[in-house]
Amino acid sequence: MPNSDQAIIRVELLEEIERRGIFRYSVPVYGVEGRSRWPLLDACREIKRMGGDTACAAGLFRVGRSRPDLTVSSIETGALLTVAEPDRGKVRVVRFRAFAATEATE
Repeated sequence: MPNSDQAIIRVELLEEIERRGIFRYSVPVYGVEGRSRWPLLDACREIKRMGGDTACAAGLFRVGRSRPDLTVSSIETGALLTVAEPDRGKVRVVRFRAFAATEATE
């Protein structure tokens, strides 16, 4: 968890939507909103994409709570991670790899 004197960007978990495990979230300081299975990590990627301060720590907060349920030491760190959910086996945190569409060659 970040030092108490270090600013933490609040990623607010708003509600579970659509189907189990998809959450609506917001990052008020950046005006970011989204839906995700992993809102803290996806919020970090969005903040990085928009040029936000990637050195700041971030935390996932439930509405009305003053302490985060989950933190990352920096937006940069969170942006580089995702969660692997294999059909069988353990869920684990892994390096994020952006989806890249490939063109078929003839």
